[in-house]
Amino acid sequence: MSTNVKRFWHIWDKIGVLFILVVVAIVFGIIDSRIIELPQILDAISRASITGVAAAGMTFAICAGGFDLSVGSILSLIACILAMNMAEGMNPWLVMFIGIVVGCICGIINGLIITKLKIQTFVATLATQMAFAGAALVYTQAVAKNIPLKYGATIRYLYSGKLLGIIPMPAVVLVLAFAITYCVYIQTPFGVKIRAIGSNEAAARATGIKVDRITIFVFIITGMTAALSAILQVAKLSVGDPNVGTGWEINPITAVILGGTPLAGGKGNIWGTLIGAILVEFVKMGLNILGVGEAGQKLAIAIVLIFALTVSGIKLIMQREAS
Repeated sequence: MSTNVKRFWHIWDKIGVLFILVVVAIVFGIIDSRIIELPQILDAISRASITGVAAAGMTFAICAGGFDLSVGSILSLIACILAMNMAEGMNPWLVMFIGIVVGCICGIINGLIITKLKIQTFVATLATQMAFAGAALVYTQAVAKNIPLKYGATIRYLYSGKLLGIIPMPAVVLVLAFAITYCVYIQTPFGVKIRAIGSNEAAARATGIKVDRITIFVFIITGMTAALSAILQVAKLSVGDPNVGTGWEINPITAVILGGTPLAGGKGNIWGTLIGAILVEFVKMGLNILGVGEAGQKLAIAIVLIFALTVSGIKLIMQREAS
């Protein structure tokens, strides 16, 4: 691989997703200038908090050489737990804590299936995706549950409130989640071990890394971040819908891959994932303003995901040919 090509891919890894975001914003702005007005941009960032928090956890999973298809179903299950219990008057903070614990338990289940039964992450999390979705339907009897106004003020503040009366709370949550993720990924032995496992699992085992333990912790993180996304989802809609997470997992996965984390694993781009999450929600918001329905929005995100996978694949092929 020539020096110029290496330089191109190095730059692309750093700012490729930001470049795409700028291009998409320009195109949307030409079509309808309302889309790039400040209120719409802030709305996209708020929406990105739901996708972004789960994408932060997904970055760990993909960096470790796997991924989690069950996060959408975990989101549905936790959203239903939150809504059903808060509608009965349970303390919101207690319910949110329970939701996070359940999310972690879902992650433990995923991790144990993968490590103890030696099942590939795709198959394992596809199975638990159906299991968790079924649990949400059984728990709610397939009926969405609204949270009465008198019980939902605390959780609604997490999405509609403003810190110091200025900064939208979803933006605060989003930045805080990624700051913590970045510190864990860069500054801790845990982050180093994740990268080692994603690069070469056999070599990681040979060096004494407890691969199974790290893998379980990775899926605990994806379960926990999916639960946090569920809290933000309920804060936004004030309803727990057992179908809200159906197909939703494509959003955080797309954000991670757009951000520059390769499906092959071994490295992750934390801040790239953040921009990727904003891009995903900006595309959906722009299409919504243009009158494109939910089905069309899902198609658009699927196309974006295919584009990201294609770019990642081209880079991998070029690297293999050069080696």
